Amino acid sequence: MKITEEEIKKYASGHSTLEEKERIEAWLKQNDPIVEPAPGEQEQLQSVWNRLSMSMEQPVQLVDTPIKRINYKFLSSIAAIAASVVMIFGLGWFTYQYLAPVPVSKNLVLKKVHTEAGQRLTVTLSDGSIIVLNGKSELEYPEKFDGQQRLVKLRGEGFFDIAHDERKPFIVNTDSSFTQVLGTRFNLKAYADDEQVVMTVERGKVRFGRYDQKDQVVLTKGMQGIMDIHKAVRSNQALPADAMDWTEDSFVIKNEPMSYVAKRLERRYAVQVNIESQSLSSLTVTGTFKNTNLEEILSGLAFSTGINYTIKNKTITISK
Repeated sequence: MKITEEEIKKYASGHSTLEEKERIEAWLKQNDPIVEPAPGEQEQLQSVWNRLSMSMEQPVQLVDTPIKRINYKFLSSIAAIAASVVMIFGLGWFTYQYLAPVPVSKNLVLKKVHTEAGQRLTVTLSDGSIIVLNGKSELEYPEKFDGQQRLVKLRGEGFFDIAHDERKPFIVNTDSSFTQVLGTRFNLKAYADDEQVVMTVERGKVRFGRYDQKDQVVLTKGMQGIMDIHKAVRSNQALPADAMDWTEDSFVIKNEPMSYVAKRLERRYAVQVNIESQSLSSLTVTGTFKNTNLEEILSGLAFSTGINYTIKNKTITISK
């Protein structure tokens, strides 16, 4: 099997098609099965370098001795390729397990469900785990789990009640965050238009954070992990019931700017909220509303803050 330089470049940058990816991984396994990592970075680079050189029928040596009769343009190119591949495989099992797109096996049948604003959907997975999706959310998951892990992908917000299985960790990938559990209950909020990803644990233990293992935290019952765009992941104590208010038809606001409350109302009630001034958008509000409807929430906010609101069709206007 012959692999071209262009194919390796595409694979190293993550732009290979499924067919190209399978060809390259089969070639890597055939030429140098990766069972255990090489003992050092130099050895890993030499291993990948050798495979690239062998495939392209242009021998290249990576040693600390002078190199003669070498195409330096080609050398520069293949060095970049080899370094990229080493970076990919150097991350080892973590990369394969946690960054691989769903599904991780070509035998898996992939399902995708989503909710519109104002909707809620309950999904039961093949292992008995239950996931409840909030409005404007999407869940990608296999029809039946295969391999050494249970991997799903979330966009939006979901409440997870995960069946315990010590042999197969349950992993939730979002566009920016990584979550691993064995069996627990938690709420994960990861909307693309929010500035934070928020994880709240009701029961069990959760590893949460960025894909970089250096920026992850371990959370237990009553803890919350917060991942801002430009800040390190942090944790604090929290009331799980507050984060999971939407599952109980409640609406809990804790020191939130009106602009974010408006966004939450839009997702929950399928409305559009217009705020007439910047000062109102940044106004911080607090309130707890249980088993209530939209107008009761707006009325409560108006009473506590002095704002005015009007409702016309599905559009709400908030003014002074």
